[in-house]
Amino acid sequence: MQIRIRRRPLIDVHVWYNIYLSDMESAAPARSSLSPSERELRSRISQIVHNRWLLHATLAPRARRCGKPNCRCARGELHLSLYIVQSRQGQGRQLFVPKVWEPRVRQAVADYQKLQQLLEEVSEHEWQRLQSRREK
Repeated sequence: MQIRIRRRPLIDVHVWYNIYLSDMESAAPARSSLSPSERELRSRISQIVHNRWLLHATLAPRARRCGKPNCRCARGELHLSLYIVQSRQGQGRQLFVPKVWEPRVRQAVADYQKLQQLLEEVSEHEWQRLQSRREK
């Protein structure tokens, strides 16, 4: 149980205390109280967060012409480029990804998506925990 006390002075001598009680634990759950599947999920999240690059974006391959008259793209064999696309505060933005960055960027996007999926699973565990607590 958590207790918060807030002191509120009214007049020089009198003091009022507001006491707030909460039966929700504010600390992080102990690992021993978690199911094996949730411990595994949290471990995988930790590994991704600590050992990988993360990028919230979409990969967008594009085919384009460079404009040189003697290039193969003038004959219809377009150049393939990779861009990362992201929406930020309602505004779209994109960034060209050079070939040497492609593996790292692809992995960062995939790891971010995997992290989101794992977080959703942990969230579902918490939902179930709260729902079962409410039914008691």
